[in-house]
Amino acid sequence: MSHRERTTDTSNGWNEAQTPAILRPRTGDVLVAAAATLNPVLGPSLDPTSEIKAFHRFHYRLTLLYGGAVILTLALLVFVFYELWTRSEIESLQARLLTLSSSLAHSVDADKVAGYGLKSKELTDFHLEVYKQFESMAERDPDIDSIYILRPSNVPTDLYFFVDYAKGELVGEPGEYYSAEDTPVMLKGFNRSSVENVPYRDEFGYTLSAYSPLITRDGRHIGIVGVDVKAERLSSAQHRILIASGAIFLVSFFVIAIVSWVVSRSIREPLRRLIHGTGAVASGNLDVRMHMQRVDEFGLLGKHFDKMADELKERQTLRDLFGRYLSEDVARSVLSQDHKIDLGGEEVVVTVLFCDIKDYTTISERLSPLQMVSMLNEYLGVMNSIIDQHGGCVIEFLGDGILAVFGAPQSFSDHAERATRCALAMRQGLESLNKQWLSDGLAQRWQALGISEIEFRIGMHTGLVVAGNLGSKTRMKYAVIGDTVNVAARLEHLNKEYQSTILISEEVKSRLPNDVADLAQRKGEATVKGRTQTVEIYSL
Repeated sequence: MSHRERTTDTSNGWNEAQTPAILRPRTGDVLVAAAATLNPVLGPSLDPTSEIKAFHRFHYRLTLLYGGAVILTLALLVFVFYELWTRSEIESLQARLLTLSSSLAHSVDADKVAGYGLKSKELTDFHLEVYKQFESMAERDPDIDSIYILRPSNVPTDLYFFVDYAKGELVGEPGEYYSAEDTPVMLKGFNRSSVENVPYRDEFGYTLSAYSPLITRDGRHIGIVGVDVKAERLSSAQHRILIASGAIFLVSFFVIAIVSWVVSRSIREPLRRLIHGTGAVASGNLDVRMHMQRVDEFGLLGKHFDKMADELKERQTLRDLFGRYLSEDVARSVLSQDHKIDLGGEEVVVTVLFCDIKDYTTISERLSPLQMVSMLNEYLGVMNSIIDQHGGCVIEFLGDGILAVFGAPQSFSDHAERATRCALAMRQGLESLNKQWLSDGLAQRWQALGISEIEFRIGMHTGLVVAGNLGSKTRMKYAVIGDTVNVAARLEHLNKEYQSTILISEEVKSRLPNDVADLAQRKGEATVKGRTQTVEIYSL
């Protein structure tokens, strides 16, 4: 809070009880003070996230990351499912083909087959019997495309048909040549049952085949029984598997998309509200509240936000009250101290301005207390505004008196010039007030006493002071202490003797630019009470 040192014989004293009790602003007020300088309050119709690009928004990135990871995992699972299902289908078909070829190989009389010539084209009853047997088997199993018997020659890859049943148009005749150069699995079939791993294409079509050896009673391998399944059967199965996998993927994708949208919305909405709320608080609107009816982390965050806003509102109220009792510069200086506020101060060179209303006691006798307070408030309001405009700091109002300092707590190198120009502006401001009081009829009160208009007396001195906190640990005020304050108060009082309005010391005049210094009229040296050294004084 503010304080001034003044001698006991000045006309208007001050009472310690006038000191406001709001002493300790909380450091959180600094946040509010800083927030008040930011952008205007966000309107409720504006989207606070509109300035953020879509791909930078948190809920978009979270959704893409979450959804992308799930979809990629799902795609991998569908791919694995497709591969496993396809492999299962192929293995099931291979197992059935092996069983069929092995069963047919055991049902054919290999010794009779061995009795026919390798290249014999004769079609016998035995040929027809075997053909009928193959035909009956193929009719029971629609997947079978052809069943045949091939016999080996001296050249391992040169084979010859014995019987060939096929559902297609192309049929191998008895004794017809067949090259097995590109079918190594077929050649293995002469020794043991074998099955192709992948479909094979030859002049008879695109098929998947299994082979089992024909073995005579004396153990000779005289041929193979082959069973073919058209590859279209396998492709059809793969197609069905692909459709099923795709359907599973699409259904899962849409489910994941809906879940992701719900998750994104559950994040986006509270984020939007929090951004809007924090933006409003940053802009100085402390009435915004979240009121989030949630039981998750966002609900807890919203509850903490509301509590923070309540405390900031309370601190803002304290700060507003605080600022009403102090100069804005003093309030800002105190509030900016985020560490413990200690007693004491620092030595600085400043210009002190002391101002009192002339004949205040006489005037107050003619006005009621309410009229006096109203007049004083109007007068002090104008004077305070002028002092603020010139960078001065009002330390204290003491009745009709004003104690202001230029150069503390905000430092200025031209504090003497600022103070002098301020004093001249205050005189002009008082002239305007007198005209207003005259038109309002209030001036008649003191004109009846022979006082034509309200005048003030100003004293100014430049010198060293201690500016800082004065008082105790439980009650303190911002003050400027030192001989400079006393001299300014004495100069204000000396205006009575010199019939002047504004008196300044040589220390003030020496710091003024020429255009202002030329307004000063030397009054000589004066002795001020309580000081051995004389003071060179000037009137403006």
